Amino acid sequence: MILFLRTAQWLFTLLALMLFLINGCVSFHTTDKKVEQYFSKRGVPVGIRYLEVEGVKTRYIETGLEQVRKLVIFVHGAPGSSNNFFQYLADSALLQEARLVSIDRLGYGESGLGHSVTSIAAQAQQVLAVREQFQADTVILVGHSYGGPIVGKYAMDYPDKLTAAVLLAPVDDPDNELMFWYAHFGKWKATRWMLPAALRVSADEKFSHTAELKKIAAGWKHIRIPVVHIHGRKDGLAPLSNIDFSRKNILPQYLRLIYLEDTGHLIPWTDYGLTQQTILQLLRGEEPAEKAGSQG
Repeated sequence: MILFLRTAQWLFTLLALMLFLINGCVSFHTTDKKVEQYFSKRGVPVGIRYLEVEGVKTRYIETGLEQVRKLVIFVHGAPGSSNNFFQYLADSALLQEARLVSIDRLGYGESGLGHSVTSIAAQAQQVLAVREQFQADTVILVGHSYGGPIVGKYAMDYPDKLTAAVLLAPVDDPDNELMFWYAHFGKWKATRWMLPAALRVSADEKFSHTAELKKIAAGWKHIRIPVVHIHGRKDGLAPLSNIDFSRKNILPQYLRLIYLEDTGHLIPWTDYGLTQQTILQLLRGEEPAEKAGSQG
């Protein structure tokens, strides 16, 4: 018994140390000053905007400030923030085509950090509030991971305010939502307080995700805009069942599936070129291929 207690104490101490290191070293948000520095170094004019949504002060970052007709909005996963897509906001090819916007989702970054909003519908309403700030007639939404079903919900509810959607490793299948053991650190009182605010919000979203996905499951069949779903076959966080879900629930005339044989979950970073080209094709009114070369 003494050995067990000593081992448990040692493991808890190790866990506490790891969580403190994460809390001190990992940042899931970028201050306004650092945003300005990032884009200034790249010679890209940037707008840092704040917008009240349902009583919450939220932030979005925009570039391509001279562009009016075309708009791309990026929606990050969990955890995450607008900085997940800063590379795209500084991309010269994309800047020639459209206004580029990246959102701090509700609960993340500078949008009420630490205050969880687990409703997918509410998250989609935030995206709408941002979209309404622009007069663009071509609007592309790009959602990664948990951002995928948020983009999907937007497409269901506001079809006349969207041209096309790109889903990068989306988690949209309510019947095969993975739950990892370490997610419980964000729920246990003994460990939750140690986590960065973004990880606590992510845990809250994770534990409500299945129920939220079930609420919107029937709506996928009603989407009437082009949807490009890009997924890696080595994705250990969003299982391949999500591909089957899209195939079964999004009408085939609107869906394009792109499989990546050697890719995991972090498509915005690992497959930047493909993501960029897909966005450019949609902005130019071109139809992305169902399979990308040998990647099919």
